[in-house]
Amino acid sequence: MKYVYGSGSIVEIGHLKNLLEQAGIGSFVKNAALTGALGELPFFACEPELWVFHDDEAARAAAVIHDALTPAPVHGLAWRCTQCGETNEPQFAACWSCGARDAS
Repeated sequence: MKYVYGSGSIVEIGHLKNLLEQAGIGSFVKNAALTGALGELPFFACEPELWVFHDDEAARAAAVIHDALTPAPVHGLAWRCTQCGETNEPQFAACWSCGARDAS
């Protein structure tokens, strides 16, 4: 067994565990229930951790985790909403301010 990732968020750990399962990598979560003991135990002892069952899968698991946590590059240019005039980043298909769809 080998440690591959730790996070203060059990939700993030659960998501990454699901991604590892989809990649065929067996894993388990350690300290999943210890967040309720925070304050009684040191915070670093309560952090949820993701471990793989087989040491030889740790490098592949780390690659899956890295890919999942690396933001996708944004392509395109910012666009101006025709309804309210707000400037929106290219990844938005609708205006963040008024909800109007990008007409381009």
